[in-house]
Amino acid sequence: MKYTLTTMILALGLLLTGQAMAAFTAADAAELDKEATAAVARFQSETSDSEALLDHAKAILVCPKITKGGFIIGVEGGKCVLREGGKTIEYYANRAGKFGWLAGIQWYSLILVFNDQAALDKFRTGEHEWEVGVDASVAVAKVGASGSLDTTNLQEPVVAYTFGEKGLMADLSLEGAVFKKLEVK
Repeated sequence: MKYTLTTMILALGLLLTGQAMAAFTAADAAELDKEATAAVARFQSETSDSEALLDHAKAILVCPKITKGGFIIGVEGGKCVLREGGKTIEYYANRAGKFGWLAGIQWYSLILVFNDQAALDKFRTGEHEWEVGVDASVAVAKVGASGSLDTTNLQEPVVAYTFGEKGLMADLSLEGAVFKKLEVK
C-alpha cells in the first residue's frame, strides 16, 4: 500500500510537471476555453447570486480542472483562463507543492474573482509568477448547502471559489499556489 501510494504521487507529480512544460497550442487554448465556459456555467447553476458577483468583477480566472494529490508531500496543477468582460485575455498554468498533513487525490474547479483593479494589475504584470500568500492574500468564500454565498469575504480584492470537488483530499489550502502566464504557440 505504501509503495502504491508513493508511486501514484510520483506519477501525478510527473504528469503535472510534464503538462506545465509541454507547449501550449492554439488547439489547447480552444479546448481550455470550452472547459472554462462549462465551469462558469456550472458555478452559476449551482450558486445563487453568482451572476451578479461575476458581473461586478474586474476579471475572473477560471481553472476548470485542478488536480491535487499526495501523502505528506503533495502536488497540484491545472490550466486556467483569465477573462475580462466575459472575453478571454490570457492563459495561465497553476501549480503548487505542499508538505504537511495531507493525504489523497482530488479534482476540483476554481474561480478567482478579482474585485480590485490594483490586484488584477499585479496579477497580470508580475515579472514571472504570482503566488497566493506572497503576491496577494486570497479570501476563500464558502458556498452553503443551499447554493448561497457567504457574503463575509465577497468584497476582498481577490476571492477564491472552489466547486465540483471529486475524490478525497485532507487539505483545503490555496496558500503557495503559483500562477504563471502561458504563451500560445
